[in-house]
Amino acid sequence: MTSDPSNDLASACAGTCPPSAGAIPLVPRRLSEGVAVGRSATREEIAILAGGGFRSLINNRPDGEKDSPMTSAEAEAVASSLGLAYMHIPVEGRNPLEKDVRAFAQALKALPQPIYAFCQSGGRSAALWALASVTEATTEALVTTCARAGYDVSGLAAKMDMRREMLEEDDE
Repeated sequence: MTSDPSNDLASACAGTCPPSAGAIPLVPRRLSEGVAVGRSATREEIAILAGGGFRSLINNRPDGEKDSPMTSAEAEAVASSLGLAYMHIPVEGRNPLEKDVRAFAQALKALPQPIYAFCQSGGRSAALWALASVTEATTEALVTTCARAGYDVSGLAAKMDMRREMLEEDDE
C-alpha cells in the first residue's frame, strides 16, 4: 500500500462529505498497514472509500440493527458495483464469539487490502481485529493500538491472552 487510505479519505471528505444532521463524520481509524475501522458508511461514503484506495469492506453489523444505513445485501451490492470485495460477519456486542473472531481472521487473510471494517462506531470491528491479531502482537500492543485509534479493548485483554495460548497449543 503506497498511501494511507485513512488519510486519503479524511482529505477526500474534507468539505465534500459533511455529516448529515447529528451524524458522526466517516473517518477510518487505521489499526495496521492494511486495516482501518470505523462506523457504517452510506452509499456515497462507500464510493469515497473506494476512491480513497480501500479494496475491501467487512461489515460487522447484524441486519436490522438500529440506525444502520442499509442492509448487508444493500452494502454488498454497492461495494460490488464499485469493485470492492465484501464480507458480512455480524457481531453483537464488543465481546465477539470465537467463531466470529476466526471468520474475521480468515477475512483479513483472504480479502484484498486495505480493508475497511465497520460496525455502528468501529468498536466491534476493533475488538475483532485485536482478537484476530493475537499471534502478531502482544496484548499490550494491541490494546495500545486500538486506544490510539479511539477504541478501548482493554476489557478483552484476558481473552486475548487466552486466545493466544489456545492458538499456540493448536500449533503444537
